[in-house]
Amino acid sequence: MTDHTSRNPASRSDEDGSWTTVRRGLQRRLTSLAWLARAAGVGLSSVSVGFVSIFLLVLERGGELTLITRPLPMRIALAVPPLIAILALATTAGAILGWRNRYWSLSARIHQTILALLGLGFTWQLHVLGFTAL
Repeated sequence: MTDHTSRNPASRSDEDGSWTTVRRGLQRRLTSLAWLARAAGVGLSSVSVGFVSIFLLVLERGGELTLITRPLPMRIALAVPPLIAILALATTAGAILGWRNRYWSLSARIHQTILALLGLGFTWQLHVLGFTAL
């Protein structure tokens, strides 16, 4: 059995049209500061929770010597705090832009601001504990 839909020129143009729509939508989002600001906030939250989870898991399995011997999972976990700092700064910049340009509703702007402040606080705590070299 052969699939004859790929030989049909009309179905081929529909496929090209759908990819064009996806490409335009992606291009529009990647150039929208409001979308990038929210994406930075989502990334900050995800990476922070992931860091804490991986760090605690590795520490639980390896014990206190894990901090001295630094096995591969611990080295991976310790590579994440600089990314958290970058995402916290991006989220903060997005919150500032959100207030200046009124990107979202009031509750969304407050949420973004709280997220930015928590990200900066977490980054500062990581710095104080020696996980980042600011």
